Amino acid sequence: MKKLMLAAVASMAFAAFADEQPAAAATQNEDSGAALTVWGFGNYGMYSGYQLYGSLLNSEPTLQGYAEVNGSVSVDDLDLGYLGIGVWSNTDLTDKRRDLYGKAFNEWDFNVHYGRTFWFDDDQTWGLDYRTLIVWYWYPHHRGHDHNTHGKSHFQYGRKTMTTMDWNHCFALKNPYVVPFFNWIHEYHENNADLLEFGLKRDCEVAKGFTLTPSATFVYRDHRYNWCFPTAGWTEVHNGGMATMKFMLEGNYWFSENFGLFAKVAFCSIIDRDLRDAAEHGSGGDYSQYKDFVWGGAGVTFKF
Repeated sequence: MKKLMLAAVASMAFAAFADEQPAAAATQNEDSGAALTVWGFGNYGMYSGYQLYGSLLNSEPTLQGYAEVNGSVSVDDLDLGYLGIGVWSNTDLTDKRRDLYGKAFNEWDFNVHYGRTFWFDDDQTWGLDYRTLIVWYWYPHHRGHDHNTHGKSHFQYGRKTMTTMDWNHCFALKNPYVVPFFNWIHEYHENNADLLEFGLKRDCEVAKGFTLTPSATFVYRDHRYNWCFPTAGWTEVHNGGMATMKFMLEGNYWFSENFGLFAKVAFCSIIDRDLRDAAEHGSGGDYSQYKDFVWGGAGVTFKF
């Protein structure tokens, strides 16, 4: 069940703020022409539930937040990209999952990442943005994955752990119009599973400091990753395929250079026929039980 908690930290936690890279501090070595710029961003908010890759993991309210700090390096005006660290956290606001995950700060996701935009023109209007990151998911109060006499836990094969790890690759074609993106999430610690996430998004400046971002996202899960989102009513042996879709509208309003507010709402749906049938006849927790649902949240954001 711990794989259910794989958070959007990997590809989605930074998506709304990836274009914001203001410098907090910059140093330059005149002899070598090298320059270092330090910058970061973060957010914290309340959500109607825990949504991940178009599936609902918890239908009751949660608090979630993310923060990261980066260092961008250039040598003789050659951009070498940025290297940074980030952390995401979740707190359930109800007791619904307390017996298994605890409640307050029941998940921490730490990542180390590198990113760079490869511009196709001097005006930097068209370019390929790339980001790779290794994510370590930690569940400090986790009480699942117990061994039994058959050598197999309910959601794992004879393994007891409170962590899992991903290696992710994220691509986006930056341009003034509609931005296509593609994310490859590879879970290599437990199941050697793969998830592909792709779609379109566009930033629309409505007024000074206020931006709306509509997006459409589709998710493909291989059979190992489908097993990580268990739904009572279907077996662990399940083919991979197009699993979910999500249509989201996000708004960001910056009332100062460094602080702002955000809100988002999304419609999510299971599009795999077998998974929808399983959700229709399944029972138990929220994990993939909801075929169609609306999810959203609001909070504060910052950058430096």
